[in-house]
Amino acid sequence: MIDDQQILQQAQALIRAEGEAVADIANQLGDSFVQAARLIAAANGVVMVTGAGTSGTMARRMAHLFATCGIHAFFVSAAEALHGPSAAVAQGDVLIALSKAGKSAEINHFARVARQRSAKVISLTWEPASELAQLSDIVLVIRPDVRGEGEGVLPFGSTLANGAVGDALCLVTKQLRGFDLTTLTQTHPSGATSELVKK
Repeated sequence: MIDDQQILQQAQALIRAEGEAVADIANQLGDSFVQAARLIAAANGVVMVTGAGTSGTMARRMAHLFATCGIHAFFVSAAEALHGPSAAVAQGDVLIALSKAGKSAEINHFARVARQRSAKVISLTWEPASELAQLSDIVLVIRPDVRGEGEGVLPFGSTLANGAVGDALCLVTKQLRGFDLTTLTQTHPSGATSELVKK
């Protein structure tokens, strides 16, 4: 049993570790990030974002934010894609794949199909030597300190780090494409986002 003070201390320690893990990722960004941003901005097809488990949750979020900023982006389940929908992948498309270890069979298979169909693949992974990385045109190594993971295992800090990198990609891609935030008053009419734009 842990007492109330220990509960708070444990929670505070984890949140601080997660924050540090996300902040440290900023120093890991380099040329590959710039290449990924320019590839997404220049894409004349669709941007598909995929992942499984917690990475899948962040992939959905990333696709949503890209679409919010005027990029033709969708979340695509890798498992579902391999039951027919991957036939829609075409030259000019970009697949962004999130996978911590880069070992997920369905994600790697989807990346392979995308490459075969002349799409470009960007991966966000801990492992630069993983199968997913080898299947990718651009690899963003997202490897935060394990102290940000729940008990060193649960994907807490790494999930947040993926989200932060996705946010950064969205922001710079929006700027490269010249997306006007006033568009949000039309496409996001009833939320706080629209109110902030109006102010």
